[in-house]
Amino acid sequence: AASMMRKDVNKPKGKTSAYAFFVQTCREEHRKKNPEQSVNFAEFSKKCSERWKVNQVSRIHVILV
Repeated sequence: AASMMRKDVNKPKGKTSAYAFFVQTCREEHRKKNPEQSVNFAEFSKKCSERWKVNQVSRIHVILV
């Protein structure tokens, strides 16, 4: 009965939002540049959010021009 309760690790996780994909990419970049450094989640999340906002404004500007 216990084996039936385990989650399937190969199960698709569903759709990933654009922002979640962006944060994941930022984290991978950070790991490549700083493999030995641990990540402060709150600080890292704030920096990603700022980058996301800048990128969104840039995309809107390109669309409007």
